[in-house]
Amino acid sequence: MEDGPSSTSCFRRITDCFLGSSLTDDQVKDYLTLHPQTLDEFVSESVSSETLDRWHKKKSSGSLPADTSSSSSAKEGSRQYQDSNMQKLVHDLTSCLEQRLDTKLLLYDLCTIIKTATKADGFALYFMGECNNSVCLFKPTVAEDGPPTLIPAGPVTFGTTIATHVATTRQTLLVKDITGDQRFPEGTGQDSDSGIHVHSVLCLPILTAIGDLIAILELHRHWGNEPFNTSNQEVATASLAWASVAIHQVQVCRGLAKQTELNDFLLEVSKTYFDNIVAIDSLLEHIMIYAKNLVNADRCALFQVDHNNNELYSDLFDIGEENEGKPVFRKTKEIRFSIEKGIAGQVARTGEVLNIPDAYADPRFNREVDLYTGYTTRNILCMPIVSRGTVIGVVQMVNKLSGSAFTKTDENNFKMFAVFCALALHCANMYHRIRHSECIYRVTMEKLSYHSICTSEEWKTLTQLDLPTPLYKEIELFHFDISQFEELWPAVFVYMVHNSCGETSFELEKLCRFTMSVRKNYRRVPYHNWKHAVNVAHCMYAILQKTTGIFTEIEKKGLLIACLCHDLDHRGYSNTYLQKFDHPLAALYSTSTMEQHHFSQTVSILQLEGHNIFSNLTSIEYEQVLEVIHKAIIATDLALYFGNRKQLAELLSTGALDLDNHQHRDRVIGLMMTACDLCSVTKLWPITRLTANDIYAEFWAEGDEMKKIGIQPIPMMDRDKKEEVPQGQVGFYNAVALPCYTTLSELFPPSGPLLQACKENLGQWEKIVNGEEEDSGVRGVWAPAEPVDPRIEPVDPRAEPVDPRAEPVDPRAEPVDPRVEPVDPRAEPVDPRAEPVDPRAEPVDPRVEPVDPRVEPVDPRVEPSMEEPSNPDSGPVKVDN
Repeated sequence: MEDGPSSTSCFRRITDCFLGSSLTDDQVKDYLTLHPQTLDEFVSESVSSETLDRWHKKKSSGSLPADTSSSSSAKEGSRQYQDSNMQKLVHDLTSCLEQRLDTKLLLYDLCTIIKTATKADGFALYFMGECNNSVCLFKPTVAEDGPPTLIPAGPVTFGTTIATHVATTRQTLLVKDITGDQRFPEGTGQDSDSGIHVHSVLCLPILTAIGDLIAILELHRHWGNEPFNTSNQEVATASLAWASVAIHQVQVCRGLAKQTELNDFLLEVSKTYFDNIVAIDSLLEHIMIYAKNLVNADRCALFQVDHNNNELYSDLFDIGEENEGKPVFRKTKEIRFSIEKGIAGQVARTGEVLNIPDAYADPRFNREVDLYTGYTTRNILCMPIVSRGTVIGVVQMVNKLSGSAFTKTDENNFKMFAVFCALALHCANMYHRIRHSECIYRVTMEKLSYHSICTSEEWKTLTQLDLPTPLYKEIELFHFDISQFEELWPAVFVYMVHNSCGETSFELEKLCRFTMSVRKNYRRVPYHNWKHAVNVAHCMYAILQKTTGIFTEIEKKGLLIACLCHDLDHRGYSNTYLQKFDHPLAALYSTSTMEQHHFSQTVSILQLEGHNIFSNLTSIEYEQVLEVIHKAIIATDLALYFGNRKQLAELLSTGALDLDNHQHRDRVIGLMMTACDLCSVTKLWPITRLTANDIYAEFWAEGDEMKKIGIQPIPMMDRDKKEEVPQGQVGFYNAVALPCYTTLSELFPPSGPLLQACKENLGQWEKIVNGEEEDSGVRGVWAPAEPVDPRIEPVDPRAEPVDPRAEPVDPRAEPVDPRVEPVDPRAEPVDPRAEPVDPRAEPVDPRVEPVDPRVEPVDPRVEPSMEEPSNPDSGPVKVDN
């Protein structure tokens, strides 16, 4: 396509106009060579400036265009000029878009191109001020590396300058003579300053793709030059429209690239934070380094908030130096200032972002800081770091390095970064709190271990302790009562382990250490105490002794240890109570709360030095025995019993029970644990009745705690309903105990005595409910029962008459405890109304209530034959036939 008329066609037009059509082109050339003034006159009068400019450019490029007759007027020539240069204009604009990163400088360069395209003598670029209620003249820097400036040029309103007028209307204005236009009394607002008199003005609003006004372009032509015309307006409008769309697209692409860069940046920040979370100073330093890089700031400060004292404080400062390309932060004496002062204080109070483009124009800025440091603050971006709705820190960026001030994009990016800052600071603070708590925990555990681990004297004494010979036979009985052998309970357990698993199954020293430490870790609660643990272990031992060949050595070891530890550190409260009142244990274990805690305590003791009784096992065997212990202890949760027994009953009724099946075997072990845990209902009636007192002492203590906070406990836990105890026991036996021992006896017939004893005790409770017998076990204060201690002080004959129900005293016997004072021979004789002491009689078994002459004779199966148990080598032991 030809851009315009050729030189030959121009010559022909000159020939037609001045010399006629008969002359040839060569003759015209010769004439113009001899008469150049004619050519000058013709060009001045008939050729447009656009055509002349195009001729000049073609002349400079080395070739003149071919002839064409497509244009005959100056207006059409101007349009052809516009078309011919649009491609170059687009190329220039595109190059500018690719090279500039700052939007203001980019627009300035685009306006320079438009100025050339419209042959303007000059231009001014205005940007919208803060809140879009004013305009600011943009001045690029004179120095090579200096920042551009924005000079306030007035509010957005009518009746001042043409720029503020266009900012108000957002409409393009073409004014051929601005000096005579009353709408703009101040003209362009620059004439008096520059000394240049502007004649014609073309003023255009620069809008974004979504219609937001961001700037105003003001094109000037001076006096003596032609005013702007509509063609110039079309070129400028088209250029700005295209430039606006292009800028928008470029900004979108840059935004995506920036977002990708920001995401990578934040991932790197997160990695750095959590790799270096140990040192809070290192963490704060990384926050400030990344913050500076993110918004391209010169300086950075980070203040933490002390809400207790309403202060901001910091001891790490940016000194403006670099080491190997990284900013240097210096740790100095901590500075503190009130949260009521300064820009950082306002951000800490309000939690709002402050972006201040001109610090000295803001009254909140403290200029004394600059005077003291010698540093000049131009602009500030101050951002809160918020965690859980509370400001925990403030990051203050000072002086934007690229651009005149911090942008909205900087704010948005930094808001996202602030979330990571908050997370990192929160995690760091939590980490240090945990470390502090861990130190406290270690000190506490050290103190606790001192009091909860047995002493060397205790376990060494146990290694040398032997049981009385007759006692070995009584241990084999289901209804064996350990009440009066408290000092021998650890030895009883060691004997049961050795007799069931073999004396070489455990190292004696470790077994004694473990047993004595377990004893120390049982609390002094009425029922779930050390005595209960030994009772349960004895019941399991008796079952294992009568079911030889069924359980493996690993299972027997695990079951005996599980029974001894199944209530370790029991607090005397039920799982329901702990869960209802959000006890820390309930937070740790959502189901079977206390049972899981008991297992955890067991493992903790096993992990103590010198306490790992399973150290001689292989790793596989160790895992197996721990699994047995865990399942067994969890099975003591009575809430799991009902479903387990039902499944076993169905397997038994259908003949599908297979002890080689691991699931069936686990169910059997679970039932055995429940049977052992409830074994108090299978003892002789006096022991069973007294144990019920201990159980209800715990129940009522829990009920009392519930009453304190206004909750009515269930009748079983209400001490005001103690008269309902016998009826409650009848219901418990029928619903829980009898089905348990019935199923167990079907599984293992040798366990039948447990079922029989349970039925007999149920009969006793029913008699009380039916009024056939008086409930002699009820005590006024309903305190835990204390077993009769055979080591009690002998009766003083000077005392009140002896109760006929009391234990008879053998006058020939030596005092059990050497600390007990002997009987005073000078004392008065025993009351003749008291039951006489038979010097030939053996001491009464303290487990059996004394014979009351008003009741039926004592069960002939019970044979009182027990000497003082405090001396392990003394006297015969009671044996049940």
